[in-house]
Amino acid sequence: MLTETLLCYGQPNRPADLIPLRAGPLTMLYDPTSGMVRRIKLGEIEVLRGIYVAVRDRNWGTVPATIRERSRQVASDSFHVEFECEHRQGDIHFVWQGLIAGDADGTLRYELNGEARTTFSRNRIGFCVLHPIRECAGMPAKQIRIDGTEVASRFPDLIEPQIFGRSSFRELRGIAHAIAPEIWAQVDFEGDTFEMEDQRNWTDASFKTYCTPLALPFPVEVQAGSTIRQMVTLKLVSDGARPQPAPIVVTSEEPATIHLTVPDSPAGRMPAIGLGVASHGEPLGDQEICNFRQLRLAHLRVDVRLAASQSVAPLRRAAREAERLIVPLELALHLPREGEIDPEEVLQFLKQQSTPVVRILALREGEPATSIATLACVQKHFGVLGVPIGTGSDCNFCELNREHALGRLALQHSDFAFWSINPQVHATDHLSLMESLEAQTATVVAARAFASGRPLVISPVTLKPRFNPVATGNEPPPAPGQLPPQVDPRQLSHFAAAWTLGSIAMLSAAAANSITYYETTGWRGVQECASGSPLPARFPSSPGALFPVYQAFSKVAGFDQVAVVPTKLPEEVSVLALFSASRLKRMVLTNLTGSPQKIQFVAPRALARSVLLKSYEVAHVDI
Repeated sequence: MLTETLLCYGQPNRPADLIPLRAGPLTMLYDPTSGMVRRIKLGEIEVLRGIYVAVRDRNWGTVPATIRERSRQVASDSFHVEFECEHRQGDIHFVWQGLIAGDADGTLRYELNGEARTTFSRNRIGFCVLHPIRECAGMPAKQIRIDGTEVASRFPDLIEPQIFGRSSFRELRGIAHAIAPEIWAQVDFEGDTFEMEDQRNWTDASFKTYCTPLALPFPVEVQAGSTIRQMVTLKLVSDGARPQPAPIVVTSEEPATIHLTVPDSPAGRMPAIGLGVASHGEPLGDQEICNFRQLRLAHLRVDVRLAASQSVAPLRRAAREAERLIVPLELALHLPREGEIDPEEVLQFLKQQSTPVVRILALREGEPATSIATLACVQKHFGVLGVPIGTGSDCNFCELNREHALGRLALQHSDFAFWSINPQVHATDHLSLMESLEAQTATVVAARAFASGRPLVISPVTLKPRFNPVATGNEPPPAPGQLPPQVDPRQLSHFAAAWTLGSIAMLSAAAANSITYYETTGWRGVQECASGSPLPARFPSSPGALFPVYQAFSKVAGFDQVAVVPTKLPEEVSVLALFSASRLKRMVLTNLTGSPQKIQFVAPRALARSVLLKSYEVAHVDI
């Protein structure tokens, strides 16, 4: 059997792509487009979120690959898969042979045998093992160190700051955690030293145990002809009875019904939701202004860089648009990397124009999070405006969390805390993006623990990273005819609408105060601009078209109170109960999967309703 599929870990996948496999009592999903093993379970308990191999370049970019399956033998309680994976990008050429075997006793073995075909620089090559946050956060664990010692420990409950060289799970050749009474899952590593990081810092819904400790220098030159061999083995260790196999479930074409009970009162206020000014520079037209007024936005974010020669120009344009939209500005103020600032032109404009500023995000070019000096400078020059000035990071929650842990964050002197979110720091496939929603809640919970009651602002939320804060070299420009790295063609898809409503639900459940999403128009926005897509072959939108994500925002517009209906399947469905004056007015139901989902809910003062949702479909029911 010989098949060939383009990519490795990270491309969009459909449920049909994932092949169910068994290793005795363990069930799992195998992705033949990436070689990744996902959702490894003992009954309903998720043991591991996934095992995969990553090739990371000098800027921590994941190098794509072509996978060629050599053989696959599947039995009722075991399997054996062999394939070849080839990574080629720029000067990188790395090829490895993969073997994945599951035995009837519950042992899972994954082998990598690779060779560099060229000389290149890498930050990492090898295995990553993902541990699910729902089952592991705050739970006991055992570290097996490379010297053979066993260290009793615990997965962090709140998000652990990621400080280079200071992982609490380090120098590992094995790790184990309890998954049921008297049953532990033990993962053993061969071929390198491993350590663990808390991936919730980047809104991945996992703890990741990876090869090659970050305390070692990187990037490292890999010589042509050098080989890399690693192996990961998962086994169940039982102090009592042997784990029993999960029953084989025969699926039908009809999806199982998800039964939900809707609360009769709101759980809290709806976060203030705004959008960012479009980065393409085109002003909003009359029809676009009309469309965005219907979303009842709370604010419009604009980035002003004081180092720019025309720093007031984007502010002037944003103020005109905000005035027409009848919303205040959220001002992300970027000080120059070094040297004195001249704030007078921007300050005078802000004093004279009629559009109010709801808050100022204090930032400095090249600074991972707001330092005491940066905040003091912004307060000195812009405090006269009398608006809240906040401390945070324009990058990920990771930078905010780390700078706070190191005592370099000016939070104690600020009015609020802020950070940015995107789901594609480590993976780009559909399933991983939907899994990331759960970790958005964790960032708010962790921030609240050190923010001392200050409001929590997430700004902005985007599908793709807007820049690479950890690059060790210059980022190459996109090849002719290719989209910029900040653009995801799924921006105009129903998938993006479903993910966005899932995000609103998770951040609402965590009681975030304010959220800024995307941009107004263009391929990073919620509506195509009047001039249309610059690359219609890659981003096939129509001029002026409303993207499905616009409809997602329209479904929650105008409601001031919210309750997120609990579900046992947070990666599969999202249900928002929307209230006005404490009375339930609307249910918004979202299918977060590529398969049909049937939801039945009972709402106060209403008959039971059933809704069948197609792939990534969003529906609403007015009560």
